[in-house]
Amino acid sequence: MILLSCNGIKSIKSAFIKKSPYEHYVQRLENAQLDKTVLASSWIDAGKRALQDSITISLPFTEGGSFQAGIPEARSYSFAARDGQVLQVSAKIKSAQSAAMFVDLFARTDTTWTALAHGDSTLQLSYEFEKDQQCLIRIQPELLVNTYYTITITMTPVLVNPVQGASNKSIGSFYGDARDGGKRKHESVDIFAPKGTPVVAPTAGRITRVGTSTLGGKVVWMQDGKRGNSYYFAHLDEQLVKPGVNVKQGDTLGLVGNTGNAKYTPSHLHFGIYQTKSKDPIHYILTMDKLDNPSPLDTAFNFQPYRVIQKNALLRVGPDVKQGVREKLSKDTYVRVLAQTKTWYRVALPDNRQGFLPKSIGSTDKGRLIRLKSDATLLSESKDDAAPLEHLQKSSTVEILARFKNFDFVKTKAGQTGWIMAL
Repeated sequence: MILLSCNGIKSIKSAFIKKSPYEHYVQRLENAQLDKTVLASSWIDAGKRALQDSITISLPFTEGGSFQAGIPEARSYSFAARDGQVLQVSAKIKSAQSAAMFVDLFARTDTTWTALAHGDSTLQLSYEFEKDQQCLIRIQPELLVNTYYTITITMTPVLVNPVQGASNKSIGSFYGDARDGGKRKHESVDIFAPKGTPVVAPTAGRITRVGTSTLGGKVVWMQDGKRGNSYYFAHLDEQLVKPGVNVKQGDTLGLVGNTGNAKYTPSHLHFGIYQTKSKDPIHYILTMDKLDNPSPLDTAFNFQPYRVIQKNALLRVGPDVKQGVREKLSKDTYVRVLAQTKTWYRVALPDNRQGFLPKSIGSTDKGRLIRLKSDATLLSESKDDAAPLEHLQKSSTVEILARFKNFDFVKTKAGQTGWIMAL
């Protein structure tokens, strides 16, 4: 197993000179001419399909789930990333063999997904965003391996809050707010704190200017050589650094005040970020709530088919009632449980579409006994061209366990399960 940690655009450019572990694995399948087999081609198709049929998550996010050896699948997670955030992915996997698990990060470019970074079976990945992007993480294990996993996806800010002891609640005025009766817009955020609270360097850098201005009062400018950002600290009560000094993250630059045009307002730090123009600083310092430890998939659900037990269940694109509805599922609809996050199950329908259901599923251990009114063919899947498993004669008894579209999932008297055309 290899641990690959990607930090920033520069490291990503160098990392993608060579193929990713996922691409190397596909290449090995092709070199061995295994990509022409049904199982391997299904595995490759599953990876492609995951880019087109992703579930939507809100960060932070955690999930525990499993992959079944005989069913080639991939999982994907779509989310919004913002300028100034750092993606952190961490997970644990367990399998009978020392198998690899592939993790790849993509960003939306027009109508396609472009690879940004990759990890491998340890699922450890870090990536810093320099602009707002719609992103997707895809995970997929090697072929023919039963794999259990827990994955946690979070975002952290690039910078520490420049006001010592401040929190998200300390931010009281935002980028783009109107100023001077709408004549100009606020190009920073205001972080409120008692006068004299230390203002610290949000990252390592160099002090480029210390001075005063009519609007900003006592100000300090700092250059971030790593990212090319200039940081602006205004309304200081006191400046404690000089131009040309190199500072480390956490070094004191000055004290919170209300100088300049803030003399009639509560003391606060006016914090701005500039490159060729101003940038919204909010996601550079905004922290996320702590996430509970990921819950592993309930082993009672491992590799077993289930059915919807509610009259109408809403299959959602994400694990939240605020997420969009993908489909309304009728009672007894067949589903497979793939993973669990909090009180939601990630499920797959027989046509491989995925979504989230609350705990509204039940076992397919027992069903309704019926006698066939005509001969029927027991199929391996719920589609007309599926492989036949057995020929069932008229008047034979089957037990209907679940349904999907115009097919019934049944069990024969001999214990064989499969699909027949709905009766």
